[in-house]
Amino acid sequence: MKMLKAGRKSESGQALAVVGLGMVFLMGGAGMATDMGYLRYQQRRMQNAADSAAVAATAELLNGDYVTAGQDDAALNGFTNGVNNVTVAVNYPPTLGPYANQPDFVEVIITGTMPTFFMKALGYNNETVSARAVGHYYSGANCIYALSPTASGAINLNGSFSFDAACGAVDDSDANQAFTMNGSGTFTTTGTMITGGLSQNGSGTISPTPATGTPPESDPLAYLTEPTVGSCNYTSYVVNGSSPATLSPGVYCNGLTLNGSATVTFSSGLYIIDGGTFTINGSETVTASDVTFYLTGGASMTINGSSSDTFVAPTTGTYAGILIFQDRSDSSTATFNGSNSKEITGALYFPDAELIYNGSGPQSAYTILVANTININGSATLNDNYASLTNGSPVKTATLAE
Repeated sequence: MKMLKAGRKSESGQALAVVGLGMVFLMGGAGMATDMGYLRYQQRRMQNAADSAAVAATAELLNGDYVTAGQDDAALNGFTNGVNNVTVAVNYPPTLGPYANQPDFVEVIITGTMPTFFMKALGYNNETVSARAVGHYYSGANCIYALSPTASGAINLNGSFSFDAACGAVDDSDANQAFTMNGSGTFTTTGTMITGGLSQNGSGTISPTPATGTPPESDPLAYLTEPTVGSCNYTSYVVNGSSPATLSPGVYCNGLTLNGSATVTFSSGLYIIDGGTFTINGSETVTASDVTFYLTGGASMTINGSSSDTFVAPTTGTYAGILIFQDRSDSSTATFNGSNSKEITGALYFPDAELIYNGSGPQSAYTILVANTININGSATLNDNYASLTNGSPVKTATLAE
């Protein structure tokens, strides 16, 4: 009996040892699973940050500051370059993958050393986690952008208008009546995307049927840098009468006015209107090829009359494809009135202002409207022939490629 009791005690001790050893393995396994779950969670966060940073860096590609843009965006998502053993590498062009060494692609690689908790007992104090993403920069398919995030009637159509665009329209406003149509006109695009809602009164038609509730898009011309404004070359400049006149690039302070029936030629270059109003009235004939007009100092622009005017943006250089660029802090309304005899080739960019656009002819190779709000009355045709531009449409879109 004593020997039997001793055997039972021995078996009991062995069972306890086995249970204890099992508990160690169970706790070790649970600890390892906890650490692995934590590392996977950090990798998912890192991947989301890399995706966002790649798009942000790509959007700044034309400005040349894509590295800062990518690293700043990664920091907003919790991964700051050089902090807490994190590196954020922004590469143009990409160094890896199917887009390696290809232009218009930007690669972001985030690497970090993450601490472990339970795995320390096995000698693993930290693990390296990384994520990679590639953004793509390309010419967008849209040519009409209303940038206001809240305005009612951010795109507003009135009367018996006829608007035909070989491109898409974007309305960023989240108002219930973000896009308003009143009258009997037709609005035709390749697609209309509205963040908010649509309001229609009358017998007007929109083709194809617009999509509402879409995510807002960023300013497609945000990459443009504003030119430096120097001293005045001309002040309160006016052209009157019927005598031909040729104007030169420079800084026009306190406005520029064209009246009468003269033939006016703008030499190629950059025209800065600093204050006042850039006004074209009367029946003059205006030719302005390879030009960009920059409005600043509260300047506004109005084109009236039935004149036969030709306005064509540069095909190369910093402002390739940009016909008119209004200071981003200038909310002065711009008005384009006229007839189908007007040629307006280029982007009309009024990011903080209302653009009233009434008429342009089908002879324009391409026309782009980007404004805070857009009010359309009358007839217009917007084409999308960017063959004259080496880099295609100046409207650029950044998206995630990989």
